[in-house]
Amino acid sequence: MVVTDLEVVTITPTSAVIAWTTRQSRFGVGVPQPVTAGTELALGPVEGSLRVVHDDPIPRAFHMVEVTGLEPGRRYRFRASSNGQQAHAALRPTRRIGSCEQVNEFTTLTPPPGDYLTTIALTNDIHIGEKRQGIVLGSLPTSVRPHPDQVDYPQIMLASSLGDLTTRRGHPLVVVNGDITYANQPHEVALARQLLDGYGKQNDGWVVTRGNHDHPRRDDDPFGDVFVGYQRNQTILDPSGLRILAVDSTRGSGGGWIVPDQYDQIMSELASDPHRPTLAVTHHPVTNEAAWTSISGPQFMLRAPDRLRLQLIESQAPGVFLHVAGHTHRMRRDRADLPWAHTQYLENAACAAYPGGFSLLHLYTGGYLLNFWRPSDPDALDWLYRSRWQVMGLGAHLMLGRTEDRNHVVEFDLSGLMPARREAPAELQA
Repeated sequence: MVVTDLEVVTITPTSAVIAWTTRQSRFGVGVPQPVTAGTELALGPVEGSLRVVHDDPIPRAFHMVEVTGLEPGRRYRFRASSNGQQAHAALRPTRRIGSCEQVNEFTTLTPPPGDYLTTIALTNDIHIGEKRQGIVLGSLPTSVRPHPDQVDYPQIMLASSLGDLTTRRGHPLVVVNGDITYANQPHEVALARQLLDGYGKQNDGWVVTRGNHDHPRRDDDPFGDVFVGYQRNQTILDPSGLRILAVDSTRGSGGGWIVPDQYDQIMSELASDPHRPTLAVTHHPVTNEAAWTSISGPQFMLRAPDRLRLQLIESQAPGVFLHVAGHTHRMRRDRADLPWAHTQYLENAACAAYPGGFSLLHLYTGGYLLNFWRPSDPDALDWLYRSRWQVMGLGAHLMLGRTEDRNHVVEFDLSGLMPARREAPAELQA
């Protein structure tokens, strides 16, 4: 048995989520056979001794432990193990020198200054209707086929994420940022709508954008009939006063563009209240760093002129503090191309498969705190174990991101917002 794939997935001010897998050694390029074992985690402050905080003998192959009751801004060390064997890191970002997984230590986050305002959930790349996960290149083993009980894995991942958001994360507004379907088929759109309607009402409980997989078909547009029309931007105001500017960045291929009418809408909306705290979202990333570091290349991204123009527009609106994209399936903070930019840029990981989950954006008067979460449902975790091996096992090295990509704090003046009458999630309460 190999005890491996150690990941410090989530770090909040008062909690942490640590995951690992147990499996056979890998031979060839297939998915290695999972081996079920118990789950044990010992943890303590770096200046103190370790104590067992989780001991579960139920055998499983994907182990994930959430530890609560920690102190903000404090460093902890830990030991994750199964059947007496310590878990070790296996991916490029987790094997970096000094990474949490290499030193078996992490520091809980310190919230931004000021009062808690509200929380927004971010998810994308659901792919309802998809049958294989990963890049399909003929007979090459670059994609992963689900087991018979996992054939509905996009539905499993979205439903379990929405379930956790409802029962464990305070039921925030959810921004579902593109690639909701696999091919914009009527039955895919209907199922996605059914799942989201079970969570709340459109533009109240959830907001959707269109991704390249949701592009209109030759003769009709089921996505547009049910959700929002093609190349139509949306502006939603959260009860806190937060403006969410959702821009359709899709065109006929995997890459994206923004058409002139949309620019008129964007500039008009931002000019009407340039200082209002604003969260901008597009399915396609909008920075050159994102374009040139993606395995799919810049042709897979927003067109270069659109990337620069959108950043210029956002730089002229002091309230646009964050721009979130999906599309690449990876978790990554990107550098703006403009040296004077105040907007932060983030690629959010896919929901449908590894890394698999959603992010929570917690807003304070003095900035925001962001955490990536995986759903806790065992069926979802079983699929994450299998989908980790897409692209012959290389995909996970590119998609997980660093701990600080998945968990970080940014100070920014959001004092123009008001508390949304929502109690702060438990992980933010010291």
